Amino acid sequence: MFKNSLVIGKFFPPHSGHFFLIDTAISQSKTVHVIMTYNSSQTISHQIRFEGLKSIYGDNPKVKLYSLSDEGMPAYDYECETLDEFYSHWVPFIYEHIKELDAVFTSEDYGDDFAKYLGVKHVLVDKERKQVPISGTLIRTNPLKHWEFIPEQIRKYFVKKIVIMGPESCGKSTLTKNLATYYNTNFVVEYGRIVFERNNGVTIDDFIPISKGRQDLEDWLIQSSNKLIFCDTEDITTYLFSKMYYPDECEKVEEYFKEVLNSKPKYDLYILLSPDCKAVQDGTRQFLDTRWDHYKVIKSELISRGCNFVEIGGSWKNRFDSSVKRINSFLV
Repeated sequence: MFKNSLVIGKFFPPHSGHFFLIDTAISQSKTVHVIMTYNSSQTISHQIRFEGLKSIYGDNPKVKLYSLSDEGMPAYDYECETLDEFYSHWVPFIYEHIKELDAVFTSEDYGDDFAKYLGVKHVLVDKERKQVPISGTLIRTNPLKHWEFIPEQIRKYFVKKIVIMGPESCGKSTLTKNLATYYNTNFVVEYGRIVFERNNGVTIDDFIPISKGRQDLEDWLIQSSNKLIFCDTEDITTYLFSKMYYPDECEKVEEYFKEVLNSKPKYDLYILLSPDCKAVQDGTRQFLDTRWDHYKVIKSELISRGCNFVEIGGSWKNRFDSSVKRINSFLV
């Protein structure tokens, strides 16, 4: 039984292979020091990765977690002329934060040299990835294909977000529900409709709460979504409706929506439904006569914002089948 063991990595992102390594160290150690390093070149934020580790090991009294920047340090030994030079960076880096070690657990060949320079024993774990056949590279390349290796606690960060857009009465809500059922996942309802029906209409002051309420609902549902989440409209839609309902007052919300749309990450796929179908008045729709104009404005917004979108029309069956075909190709 080791007194103090080390596991170090980028955890980019944390996955089942990392947890097998850490759990192996836990089973053979009194204390396991888990260091997650990060720098500005990494596309998955260190906050997300560290939260993933904390959600699993944060309450384990045998584990001490560290989130440390390695900005400017060599990541690989070939970046230095000698091993002595390479480990002259890393050994002081480790012992600056951990005062005593007697083992390092890795799944890599470099572990022997690393242990020698640290002056500890090396325990090699599942180098051939036979116990857990996964790597961070595979997950980053296609997280949905390797979904089972991503812990539930951080899956929400890899869920693909698909939004259904279009003017009034083109089947958005029905398609959203049907797609969510088909892919066995969650969907976000048209939040603006809920507000409209509850208040028997909307005022200009309702549009920002609609935006925030819809986003809160999405953030909650994405935590339990299965690879995908479908959204019945989003902020572009809410913003455009604010201008359609209240053209003389929309400047009250203009700054808010511009800031949100410019700062918020884009959805992974936008499905824009054509109004080449019969319009149905359900008692709430007020712009049925201008559906094509509305459609063109939405399309213009998607283009100007560089959104990944596809236009789909035709029968209800064709809208569903074409959406599934596009989503499946998008997921490959």
